[in-house]
Amino acid sequence: MACPDFEDLLNGKNGYHALNCKDCRALLAAFAEIDSVFETAFAGISAPAGMVAAVRGHLGPADLERRPSPVPEFLDLIGWAAVLAVAAILLPRFALFLQ
Repeated sequence: MACPDFEDLLNGKNGYHALNCKDCRALLAAFAEIDSVFETAFAGISAPAGMVAAVRGHLGPADLERRPSPVPEFLDLIGWAAVLAVAAILLPRFALFLQ
């Protein structure tokens, strides 16, 4: 699909766009139809009673609660430090021209 708002449409963030875009409206209608077919076909089927516990036991606690990496925050800190350093160097030089 060539629509630039496709990702937002899938995340449900851009419902207004779908009202004005014929392609996205058709895509949402197709998704709704597929959802309806699956709900009808699998209405009487449910997961076995111990399946959730078995999956969680297989994954282990490390996979269930993975903490986010601190690396992006550290890189942001370095970037802001660089911006402040450049500003501290350049602002005094240009302050003479502002007077």
